[in-house]
Amino acid sequence: MTIGKNFEVRLGIESKLAQSLSLIRVISDNHYYKDEGLDEPFIEHNDAGHLIWLLNTLLEEVYKGFLDMNFKGGKNNG
Repeated sequence: MTIGKNFEVRLGIESKLAQSLSLIRVISDNHYYKDEGLDEPFIEHNDAGHLIWLLNTLLEEVYKGFLDMNFKGGKNNG
């Protein structure tokens, strides 16, 4: 993997981590809706489940991207 490819992978990882943090915040705010001053959750239970599924998918992709990075700067043998 070249340095340019590592840069692309790193940007993808950073982007997916930022998306994951946003999803975690939405799920958390929805779960603790009373702490946010709301009378009821703003996302239905099964829709929140979909967000958790999406979060899992994003984090799996981040992990796979991280494993594909070459930290030595040379070419991968695979």
